[in-house]
Amino acid sequence: MKRALFITGVVVAALGVTGVAASAKGWGMGGPRGMMPMMNFEDLDVNGDGKVTQDEMAAMGKARFDKADANGDGFLDAEEMEAHMIEMAKEYAPKVSKRMIDKKDADSDGKLSFEEMKPNGKRTDKMFGRFDTDGDGAISQAEFEEAQAKMRDHRKNKKQQN
Repeated sequence: MKRALFITGVVVAALGVTGVAASAKGWGMGGPRGMMPMMNFEDLDVNGDGKVTQDEMAAMGKARFDKADANGDGFLDAEEMEAHMIEMAKEYAPKVSKRMIDKKDADSDGKLSFEEMKPNGKRTDKMFGRFDTDGDGAISQAEFEEAQAKMRDHRKNKKQQN
């Protein structure tokens, strides 16, 4: 039961952050495009004892769910989820933006040019290589669809392992 509450809390905590520019390194759990925002320990440690219990995680998740449940019916409809996502994006966007500028602002002017925003070449080359299975320097529609299917299968298998 506690494990189910914990998992529910974590899932609910993740609710609403997919719309934020999650490309800032370290922003989300599960990598830079993680679905869950980094959690603040102090927010999780409800009783302030320096430890976070499963009950505290579940309580945080329930509080977030209740906050998103605007009409109080115990369910989240599409409108409530969208409103919550927008609210969460507004909360995290300033932090993410600052981290991105701090990380990528090569000329220290406090803003990012297109050149500074360009993805890391190694990472892009690696991804392109995964899609371009025949190595011809171009991605066909068939290669693109195959790569998407592999990614779906990978996520599905990862879910089943958890």
